[in-house]
Amino acid sequence: MMPAVRAPRNAAIQVPVEVKLKPRYRYDPGKRVFESASGARFDPGNDLPKKTRIVYKVPALAGMETAKLSKSERDLQRYMQVILPVGASPQDYVEIIRAWPSVEEAWVAPEVSLPN
Repeated sequence: MMPAVRAPRNAAIQVPVEVKLKPRYRYDPGKRVFESASGARFDPGNDLPKKTRIVYKVPALAGMETAKLSKSERDLQRYMQVILPVGASPQDYVEIIRAWPSVEEAWVAPEVSLPN
């Protein structure tokens, strides 16, 4: 097996923070807030650097009504990525993100590597 080689520095590949939302939470990208089914809201804006993007891993499921989804689709609907701007380290933000009321789990994604 060949050892992995790091991607070139100029590749502009960002390592995201992977997030699994708690059940009954959603992210509204238009308002940039997390909302629970009970109506509680959380704005993550003050915890993150400017130009951070929060995106669903499966965007096609994001806006769908949960009751109409299979168990597997409901699970996939809860996964997101927090993509920090160039120069920001995901290790510096993962603990902050874990503390959000909407987050069940958060971890730093593996670093992208290329075959040797």
